[in-house]
Amino acid sequence: MTYIELTFLLFLLVTIGLFYLFPVKHRWIVLLIMSVLFYGFSGVRGYIWILITSLSVWLGGRRMGRIYTKMAEEQASCTERKQKKILKAAAKARCRSVLLALLILNIGVLCVFKYTHFLEHPVNLLLTRLGRQGSFSAAFLIMPLGISYYTFSAVGYLLDVYWQRVEYEKNYARFLLFEIYFLHILQGPIERYGSLGQRLKGTFRFDYERACQGVQLMVWGFFKKLVIADRLNLFINAVYGSEYPVSGAIYWLTILFDVVFIYADFSGCMDIARGASEIMGIEMDLNFNHPFSSKSIVEFWRRWHMSLGGWFRDYVYYPLSTSKRVKNISRWCAKKQLSKGAARGLVTVIPVFVTWVLTGLWHGTGLPYVAWGIYYACWIFISVVFGEGMHQFAVSRGIRTEAASWKLFQMARTTLIFAGGRLLTRPGSLGFSWRIIKRAVRHPQVWALFDGTLYTYGLDWKNFILAIASIAVFGAVSTMQIKQPLRKTLAVQNLAFRWAVCLLGVLAVIIFGIYGPGYDAASFVYMEY
Repeated sequence: MTYIELTFLLFLLVTIGLFYLFPVKHRWIVLLIMSVLFYGFSGVRGYIWILITSLSVWLGGRRMGRIYTKMAEEQASCTERKQKKILKAAAKARCRSVLLALLILNIGVLCVFKYTHFLEHPVNLLLTRLGRQGSFSAAFLIMPLGISYYTFSAVGYLLDVYWQRVEYEKNYARFLLFEIYFLHILQGPIERYGSLGQRLKGTFRFDYERACQGVQLMVWGFFKKLVIADRLNLFINAVYGSEYPVSGAIYWLTILFDVVFIYADFSGCMDIARGASEIMGIEMDLNFNHPFSSKSIVEFWRRWHMSLGGWFRDYVYYPLSTSKRVKNISRWCAKKQLSKGAARGLVTVIPVFVTWVLTGLWHGTGLPYVAWGIYYACWIFISVVFGEGMHQFAVSRGIRTEAASWKLFQMARTTLIFAGGRLLTRPGSLGFSWRIIKRAVRHPQVWALFDGTLYTYGLDWKNFILAIASIAVFGAVSTMQIKQPLRKTLAVQNLAFRWAVCLLGVLAVIIFGIYGPGYDAASFVYMEY
């Protein structure tokens, strides 16, 4: 079941009805029961793996929490600072053993499901060379729903307990709700226990204004997904799947359309989930904050898929950049009296490349995703190490960096860098990506945009015009929202106007949404991760 199926809307209505029928103190139980039922729609075998993850992590968190509690009690009876440090070190060592065991278990399970199929070809090749019959297949491994999202949330919780950033959860049912909450299990965001886990313990009371704003956000999400993303996806698939040569100009257009597609698809899903959750008074973390207004690729990744970027920053990049090995490199740089730029480069390169290669592997397997990680690692490295120098160079050449034209240039540059990253993974192979680049450069054939060829790739001229118009609406609304969320602007308008806008949005989705033959309602891109 996905967010754009009629079944989901019926399920959501039943959940909201039961949620507000039950007493306030029992409403979290309704959410837990409905979330467990929702998860069952993906197959009962998925229960095994989410129970293994949630139960092992909850027990591990409780174990570490009790070790720290005992340590605090023993420290309270000590007067010597040295003895307190010894007690703390001993408690840390015991908790570290628990942490490592659970990290190996849960990350191991995730890796088995995500990467075993990648080993099929090399293993079968090896078996053939050894003269053995039969073949290795990973077809029996069915990916549990949301395994990447709930595993990362669980690992984040473990690390936060280990670092004593949050108190351990004593109630397993409460922790299971945090893990399996049906409005973040499909595509995230990757929530932290210190945020969503605490919000799910709140007092949920009905609020009319909040519920209206939740509905408005859902309608906007449906518009982005059904009217924009799914329409563009028909065109993109037709171009990349064409058996005949495609003009370079159409490839350039497809690359730009793919940027809009992935943004509308993913952020649309987030809007639906956040809006539905808001109706019940539960705020979910923001996952997108106008990323294409970013002036650099570093800023872009602070605004795009913010929960994933934040997770890798806090649990991979920072621990690596403050590790003993990186500190030793920093000391070596100081000893050798290297320049600040060289020292910063050496200290930055290791955590940046490790973080981004892992981020690429989170998104998928194979060389395209490794290349994707290296691609962004290079851009982040250049931006961090040479960004200030490039800025000073631009100023020295008389460029007014505070001017709107320069900011527009920076935003366009960031968008093109992102488009390059999509080009590495969307076509399916690095070889195909390279052929697209060569074709786009060597054979632009601009006339293909005007001689009717454009309308032979999945969209006729009416749908193509509708796609352009919907993108314009998307861009205009996004630009207005930079200053203030549109829902707040609507909230101060008259009731009739607010309902008229909402009704127009619903009608636009119903009339212009893609529901034709071959339509797959289960095709949210980030569900695959």
